[in-house]
Amino acid sequence: MKPTNQLFEIIKSLTPEEEKKFKSLSSLQQGDKNYIKLYNFIQSQDNYDEETVKNHFKNETFVQHFASEKNQLLHHILKSLRFHRQETSASAKIDEEIKNIQLLFNKSLYKQSRKQLSLIKKMAQDYELFYSLLEIVELEKVLIDMEAHFGDINYRTLDELIEEENNLFNKIENYAAYELQLAKLNALSSRLMIARSKEDVKEINDILKETKRFSDQEGFLSNKSKIIFLFITGVANMLLNEMEEVHKSFSELIIELENKPEIISEMPYYYIVSHGYLVRYCAIKKQYNDGLKMIDKLKSLALNEMFKATDLQITIFTQSYITEMVLYSYIGQHDKATHVIPFVIKGLDKYEAKINNEDLVRIYHTISMVYFGVGEYNKSLLWLNKIINTNYDDLRQDIIRISKLINLIVHFELGNDDLLTYIYKSSVRFFNQQEKQYKFESVFLDYFKKIALSKRDSKQKETYIKFKEELEKVFKDKYEKNALEYFNFYAWLDSKIHNISFADAIKIRRQNI
Repeated sequence: MKPTNQLFEIIKSLTPEEEKKFKSLSSLQQGDKNYIKLYNFIQSQDNYDEETVKNHFKNETFVQHFASEKNQLLHHILKSLRFHRQETSASAKIDEEIKNIQLLFNKSLYKQSRKQLSLIKKMAQDYELFYSLLEIVELEKVLIDMEAHFGDINYRTLDELIEEENNLFNKIENYAAYELQLAKLNALSSRLMIARSKEDVKEINDILKETKRFSDQEGFLSNKSKIIFLFITGVANMLLNEMEEVHKSFSELIIELENKPEIISEMPYYYIVSHGYLVRYCAIKKQYNDGLKMIDKLKSLALNEMFKATDLQITIFTQSYITEMVLYSYIGQHDKATHVIPFVIKGLDKYEAKINNEDLVRIYHTISMVYFGVGEYNKSLLWLNKIINTNYDDLRQDIIRISKLINLIVHFELGNDDLLTYIYKSSVRFFNQQEKQYKFESVFLDYFKKIALSKRDSKQKETYIKFKEELEKVFKDKYEKNALEYFNFYAWLDSKIHNISFADAIKIRRQNI
């Protein structure tokens, strides 16, 4: 069986704090430790090579049972990660305390149990850890029974605990109902960034109506339920391009969480992503300074202990750098956006294998557009190809479709006339095979053929003007016009008509809007 690199990946994923905890716990053991030797050598490798590892330790006895030693190392790493999590996560700390109370029960130390139980119950209530609270209530039922046998006064009855338990079940059910609608919305938003058809709008509005109907009937039985509700309304309105509603929902969500910091630690993803959505709002509304301040706030979260987990660091990375490039691109300052790209590439070197495909497509598309904006078409093409040459199934089809059109433009700008005929025919076949047809795509392909595949002559400027006029007609349909969220076709045509740069064309258009 081929050796896996699972252990290598876990070792390489450790943060400095996690590595410090692992070494600290390992140092408590006396004597020479083979798993530490193994850890140090694997950690020094850039790519895992098991034969190299075995060869390095060929004179060591433990290499004879190498698989067992790898398991031993994995066991110690996971153990240290659990200890580290207990120090940084409220839910992990409470779960561990519940186990401690159970141990005290077994020792018949009920007074000590009561003291510990009261402390962690308050903490679980603050963090709205409903399932932990159910366990605590179960322990409390046993505890009041034991206290009664010993004649201790207790002001809580079993009926009160049962009522509390029922309230917890109601909160869980209430929260789950909102999560169900969020799951539907997430499935939709993974496919598109903005509604492109009446069918999309209906699907989004159905989710919004069901969420609103439930909130009117049941309300919010917890802060967590309200956060999910606000997130749903924010994302749904982003898809509908209702930007004032987007601002209202995400601003309120952030305020709610900042007023209840315990909930931020339980729902950090929503806190991070909400800032990213607000940056996009600032870009669209020309509130550029506010957008840049929001980006700085996002980046600063990476230094906060609450957001040290790898998955949260990745979310902060994707949200801050994508939105920063998008903001500069909206302004037409693509040159400034290029200064962000080295940091993005550094982040991709570190996280790319762990970033979900949805975010990867957005990153690739954004970088490609930045390079297009400064006229570095070969670099733009490199990142476009990462989108076009990968099968993402039903994921981000909106960006993939636009990328097919941008690909034609980039090759045209590069003067790749010999390739253009083949790429054009391939693109036409692709769009003809699509279930959903957009009129603007047909207009684009028709006029692009006249511009790029016909002999370039003095009348080409007139063709660009007619091209733009036809797009203006098509873009009167708001669903067709949403294509401009992915690429500024107007600015590209303006750059050709007036013989100016794409970035300057964007700046002029933004000033005139």
